[in-house]
Amino acid sequence: MIGLWTFFLERRQFTILVVIALVVAGGYAAVAIPKESAPEVKVPIGIVTTVFPGASAADVESLITNELEDEFSGLENLSKLTSSSRESVSSVVVEFDARADLDRSIRNLKDAVDRVRPGLPAEAEDPVVSEVNFADQPILIVAISGDYLPSELTRLGDDLESRLTRLPGVSRIDVSGTREREVQVVVNAERLSQYGLRISDVVMALQSANASLPVGSIAMNDVEYALQLKGSIEEAAEVGNIAIQTAQGPIYVRDVAFVSDGLARPATLSRLSEGGEPSTSALTLYVYKNSGGNIVTVADRVKTELEALEGTVISGDVVVSYDAGDQVKKDLTELTRVGFETMLLVGAVLLITIGWRESLIASASIPLSFLIAFIGLLASGNTINFISLFSLILAIGILVDSGIVITEAIHTRTRQLGDAHKAARQALEEYAWPLIAGTMTTIAVFFPLFFLSGIIGEFISSIPFTLIFVLLASIFVALGIVPLIAVLFTSRNQSALEKMQEHWNEEVQAWYRRFLGRLLDSRRAQNVFLISITLSLIAAIALPVTGLVKSVFFPGENAEFIYAEIDIARGSTLGATDIATRMAEEVLYAQPGIESFVTTVGAGSMFNQNPQSGAHVANITIQLKDDASSDDVMSDLRESFAQISSANVRVYAPEGGPPSGAPVVITFSGDDLNELQKVVDDAEVLLGSISGATDITTSTGDVGLQFALEVDKAKATALGLTPVSIAQTLRTSIQGVTATTIRNPGDDIDVTVKLALDPGYTDAGTTNVATPDSIRTLSIETPQGPVILGSILTVSLEKNTPVIRHENQRRIETISSFAEGATPVEITRAFEERMSELNMPQSVSMKIGGETEEIERSFREMGIAFLAGVIGMLAILVLEFNSFRRTFYLLSVIPLALIGVFLGLFVTGQPLSFSSLLGIIALSGVIINHAIILLDSMQRIHEEHHTLPHRDVVIDASASRLRPIFLTTVTTVVGMIPLANVSPLWGPLAFAIMFGLAFATILTLVLLPILYYRWPGKLAR
Repeated sequence: MIGLWTFFLERRQFTILVVIALVVAGGYAAVAIPKESAPEVKVPIGIVTTVFPGASAADVESLITNELEDEFSGLENLSKLTSSSRESVSSVVVEFDARADLDRSIRNLKDAVDRVRPGLPAEAEDPVVSEVNFADQPILIVAISGDYLPSELTRLGDDLESRLTRLPGVSRIDVSGTREREVQVVVNAERLSQYGLRISDVVMALQSANASLPVGSIAMNDVEYALQLKGSIEEAAEVGNIAIQTAQGPIYVRDVAFVSDGLARPATLSRLSEGGEPSTSALTLYVYKNSGGNIVTVADRVKTELEALEGTVISGDVVVSYDAGDQVKKDLTELTRVGFETMLLVGAVLLITIGWRESLIASASIPLSFLIAFIGLLASGNTINFISLFSLILAIGILVDSGIVITEAIHTRTRQLGDAHKAARQALEEYAWPLIAGTMTTIAVFFPLFFLSGIIGEFISSIPFTLIFVLLASIFVALGIVPLIAVLFTSRNQSALEKMQEHWNEEVQAWYRRFLGRLLDSRRAQNVFLISITLSLIAAIALPVTGLVKSVFFPGENAEFIYAEIDIARGSTLGATDIATRMAEEVLYAQPGIESFVTTVGAGSMFNQNPQSGAHVANITIQLKDDASSDDVMSDLRESFAQISSANVRVYAPEGGPPSGAPVVITFSGDDLNELQKVVDDAEVLLGSISGATDITTSTGDVGLQFALEVDKAKATALGLTPVSIAQTLRTSIQGVTATTIRNPGDDIDVTVKLALDPGYTDAGTTNVATPDSIRTLSIETPQGPVILGSILTVSLEKNTPVIRHENQRRIETISSFAEGATPVEITRAFEERMSELNMPQSVSMKIGGETEEIERSFREMGIAFLAGVIGMLAILVLEFNSFRRTFYLLSVIPLALIGVFLGLFVTGQPLSFSSLLGIIALSGVIINHAIILLDSMQRIHEEHHTLPHRDVVIDASASRLRPIFLTTVTTVVGMIPLANVSPLWGPLAFAIMFGLAFATILTLVLLPILYYRWPGKLAR
């Protein structure tokens, strides 16, 4: 192996050629690698949706959901099975292990659906299997407002959707705030009865009248001509003129119905407000990119296209409420700035300690390592996102270690030998294996991170990818390229600064020799040191255990935008929700920290991992001013929104970590829905009394009232009717059905048919404003003639459970909350301590989920990954030193470094979080590098100088390695300073490394010499 590194040293021209090639390839990779805001989390999750028209939630559960769950429970790699059964619809979510093959898992799921399909009710539609992508969030939210008529706004939305979808990288455009064009046929019940018709006759007439079909071909004069029957409805005006056959002869649709050529009933409303001005009607575009696409490029293309359309197609105001591409640019700029600051600080430390030439030589290893790593990242399909960018900055403090050690060794030996070439060869012979071993041990602790499960594992997978590529590149640069650069640039002549540096180095070494000598000569001092370290470790571990160092999952950070979600009682109309939403908007006008906001009534926020939909929900995306604190704005808004009694208004910030949900989730499972509802109602009161719990929601909030229509089956059968035929008639009359579609190029128009339940309706969208008596007075045709529905139906008011939820085949109800002023762990602990107040029946069980569950699982898996990394380090160290004793000495430094970690987190007020755990893992690799250098020196001197006293061996070896260990420690700690301040998300990691490494240096320079001196093993004897 040494021959490989000396080959690069001897073949200068070839090495220069390799460097040029790597720089060019790395530069290309840096430009070509896709950029995105956050890693795309692809977890194998399938959703099986089955429509069972007219069935209640209970019937859907028993006839559809249970059958599907029984079949799915045996699927390979199944992780979690959840479902919801609601009126007419069953939705089963099948989550597989994160590492399972996505295509194979979905294929197995489809096979399971095929097996169970024959056992489902004949009236149910075929189950549909769809995939879930957590990265499927909009990259742009654009609102356009102006003086538009509703029809003009609809045309504009259709035009923009068509134009923008054609842009490269755009997967789809969702439009809200517009209404589809629709022909509505509102049937008059009296006229229908007058002609002896059923509403289904109107539907059939429209369907039959709209058909264009090929009917064959004819041959004429040896030429075949195709025959095409043109029977399609081409204009909306034709609908009223379609004939319906009656016993008295044909009549027309217009004779029994009012035909309206207009717009469909609005499903969503959208508004825009800028600078505190009252909101105005708008259309909102939600832009999504293709999987793996460059978020910056796609966002820029869309914005460029919109700018080009302003003044022509677009005549109103265009406001970009959310721009993920811009956020990525800011992240790239910020983290790049931090990277350069880190490089400058590292270079400054080296300049002060060993000279400007050596500073440039060691610093050169940073960009070279990065460029080589970019090649690996591009080849492995990774992207540049805030996770990988952070990893690159973290790597600066780690990768430079090898370059510093080699540079310092060549620097020292050049002063001794007077020949830079010989100094480089000697440095390689002495340090190559220790540095390779150190790099491999660092890789060993990061490699197990690939095996973290779930969304977290997918989210952080770019960290081990990035660091491993960078570390491999750094060892190649340090041993293959740095020696050549050092030989070319090292000077034999010393400047005044260099002479002063050498003088101070000798002074510090002399002081360290005296200190270490006194310590090794005093058994009592050694014992005091060892006991103090042990007690300090116990005290440090007590800090997170007692809560003095808080535990959180992912620390929050200041957000550029926040969003609010509004919901009122289920079943409320869009108009009622709009009124409540306008009350929330009034609060926003008075908030000085808000730049603009976009409101959508009729849908939940796209940034919620479990968005709601329906007329009773709304959301507001709020863009904050640059100098606004998202925490302060959210706190003020929560206080103001609490005054709105007619709606539940919750405010959220985008999550800093991977996609999750509410940080506090408590799940109750059982068989009796009434028992579950009572327990959840009591739990809501209990959770609300716990300090810090905010935005409390329950799944039982969906429970409301419904009118139950019960069929007298005996009377219906006698009249030749079935419950299905009655349900179909009622559904057509009340809800309406799409009878046919007028297909025009780029403008398909649905033709819907429904009954005028309210004879005094003023708009085709309000025909169902009625009472149950209106339904009872409807007539239905039977073989014996028309019959009033009231004669075979009874109407009653009852409690409605619109959704029945399952988790792993058991009924569940949930309660969730967010945390403010307390951590989720503290809230759940307080809840558990007061569980006895719930008086839960034995048939009901409880499970803590949310962030607490994620913390426990992630911390557990991180512990397992760390243990696996230590085992890997153990193998490498035993291979390097061929000694279990010395390996134990090296590994003992890692847990003792927790003293510095926990003390640092406590002093700086940082939490113990997922990112700080990553810092501990990174720290362990750096510590081992330093310890290997020291122990290798002791072992080498023992082998070369058998007669040298054991005490002198320890002191000489420790003193000779003082400067490289000190330099690598200082550069790593200094390199973490910019990272510590760039984001609250990564602050705990940086502080963990800074304080942990600073304390570990004391352990390396004091503890290791004591251990090696007192228990040296066979070699020293």
